Amino acid sequence: MKEKRPGDFILRFCRDIVHLDSLHFGLFGSGCAHTIDGLRSAQANYSRFLLERIPAGSKRILDAGCGTGELSERLVEAGYSVTALTPDTYLAEVVTKRLGDRAAFALSKFEDFTSSQPFDLIVMSESCQYMAHHLLFPKARELLADGGYLLISDYFRKSDITYYETVWTESEFSQKLTKSNFEIVSSDDITDDTLPTLDIGKKTYSEIILPTIELLRDLLIHVIPGFVVGVVKLFLRKQLALAADFLYTKQPEQFDRTRFKENLNYRVLLLRKCALD
Repeated sequence: MKEKRPGDFILRFCRDIVHLDSLHFGLFGSGCAHTIDGLRSAQANYSRFLLERIPAGSKRILDAGCGTGELSERLVEAGYSVTALTPDTYLAEVVTKRLGDRAAFALSKFEDFTSSQPFDLIVMSESCQYMAHHLLFPKARELLADGGYLLISDYFRKSDITYYETVWTESEFSQKLTKSNFEIVSSDDITDDTLPTLDIGKKTYSEIILPTIELLRDLLIHVIPGFVVGVVKLFLRKQLALAADFLYTKQPEQFDRTRFKENLNYRVLLLRKCALD
């Protein structure tokens, strides 16, 4: 069974309650209001931006870490042959219902995925940060046709700090890229245009998500016998402390736009697989 992380439930809340069709940052322009509706428009801009960077001649595309399948669906509608990939069982149900038989689907980690035919392009929209760093480029080489492309859109830490600690540092990514026999075709820094996503996330979290969680907590405390609550607090105090730290410290910190910009860059990289030396 897939291990559940606190963030998984936040994502499900955004998808099922806030009704965000995508689970990634938005690309804001002058026409996007800093509201939930504006975020939906900005997320659509983000997807269009990625499609515009797909090289001519690409046909078979692997959407590695496909989220809700929104980008996969846009790729299908643009005429590409698409395989959507996710290791998440909840998202798998969402994606397969959305795409039907219009695209292939695989419930798998990227590192474990195999294909009988190579892909012309692999797209990773905020998913390369979740993949084993030492396997990212070797696996991409294995799955891509000669001269194929890897399109990565993600945020990277400027230095090795604990803030967003699971995300690649720019130096580590650069070192592994240098040894990977991939060359950079294009590189776009979209940090400033993505920052309003954090403002909307902060407002939504503080005004909707957190109060809902606290309401459910208080309801459970009200209906569960007091001695049971006491036992839970006694035996699960470590888990409760971790949950409180996530809800009241770590998650709010991730919505701090100033700290984000100081410590991370959001980049869209198009890389091409070169022949081995």
